[in-house]
Amino acid sequence: MRRRDETGQYENEGPGPGTLIELTVDRLAWGGRGVGRHGGKVVFVSKTVPGDRISVALTKTRKNFSEGRIAAVLEPSPNRVDVGCPWFNRCGGCQWLAVDYHRQVREKDGMLRHALRRHLDGASVETFVPGDPFLGYRHRGDFHGVASPEGLRLGFYEEDSHRLVEVSDCLLFGPAFNTLLQSVRRALAGEPGGVLLQRLTLAASEGREGAQIAHARLHTGAELQDAKALIRGLGDVGLEGALVTSGSTVLASEGETSLRFGVPGLRGDLNLRASVRSFTQAHFAMNRRLVETAASWLDLGAGERVLDLYSGVGNFTLPLSQRCQEVVAVEGSPTACADARANAEAHGAATIRHVGGDAAEETARLAEAGERFDAVLLDPPRAGAKEILPSLARLRPARILYVSCNLPCLERDLNLMGAQGYHLSRVQGFDCFPQTYGVETLCLLQPS
Repeated sequence: MRRRDETGQYENEGPGPGTLIELTVDRLAWGGRGVGRHGGKVVFVSKTVPGDRISVALTKTRKNFSEGRIAAVLEPSPNRVDVGCPWFNRCGGCQWLAVDYHRQVREKDGMLRHALRRHLDGASVETFVPGDPFLGYRHRGDFHGVASPEGLRLGFYEEDSHRLVEVSDCLLFGPAFNTLLQSVRRALAGEPGGVLLQRLTLAASEGREGAQIAHARLHTGAELQDAKALIRGLGDVGLEGALVTSGSTVLASEGETSLRFGVPGLRGDLNLRASVRSFTQAHFAMNRRLVETAASWLDLGAGERVLDLYSGVGNFTLPLSQRCQEVVAVEGSPTACADARANAEAHGAATIRHVGGDAAEETARLAEAGERFDAVLLDPPRAGAKEILPSLARLRPARILYVSCNLPCLERDLNLMGAQGYHLSRVQGFDCFPQTYGVETLCLLQPS
């Protein structure tokens, strides 16, 4: 049983919450916080830069680590830059905005190598790909809505809380996008239905400066008249389309509610559509790099079969279908499935077989049926692909390309795939999320 000392802290936990300490930040960690040491214990502090000497107010203490917030920057790091954002210290969005971008890339490369260190022996680790551009790159934004006596408030949450930060100009969007965001806020503030808004997505097609489409998600119990009021308000600001939903129910829709973007094919760009409700990468230019690299690494032959799991709107499916005999594309979202089928039809892609359903269940079914694939590409959500891996190994593909946005889950899944007889042969990181801790990773695995 642990004992408390005379200050009320558990023994060996060190200084308690509220205590001021000083430390130097050594590096950045997954999750976005800076890491330093005090009294031999790791301390995590948000909004810091490697090389900062800071005064820290502790907020949480545990046996092996502590957490805190900056009380003062005593000596700024040479890697610290002017953020140019008045909301940075409160907003939970851009954890690394104060870090020089070249240092951000170094830190992300280091995080990737550290997370996957047990799998890198014998693997080719390719040069980390920086984000280009690293500001103003997002084509969509998800904004939380909160009702107040003054009307609807729109913005992002503070770190580790549901307290709203109203942001009128975000550096991750371009000027035209921010201008439209302000117009949307003004238009919805006076609408009675605006108080029912939980979340608002604004999105733009590739090459367009401002948002074109809005997707408003209302509280459960919202009615058609509420949705129609929001549609009217959104139409007044010049959007090309708007969609209002409550849960999975579409309450109202008007105009074009799909965006467009391109991916590299064998003979030029393939133009894809995606509903505002379907997943798309936030950084169109980096998505092109991902698709191009995936096709190159898989190096498909004309007679080969490919299984594309979590295939979405066809982001990888269509380019791969031009290089092989058949692609079986599995996707659980009905909206994304509809987009994928429309994209295949628009490009006359007759070598794609679309399967709508849960990826784990469908992979198990394919394995039970004795299907064989030369290559598998999987691009799972943040939680990873743990449930799918036993069935995937039964398919015995010659190569597996795993696309991941979550390093801890990726490391876990590589361990599981190693137990199934697959080893990492090639890996590369891509900065699809500049100014944040996010890393997109391509991993090529082959049978041991």
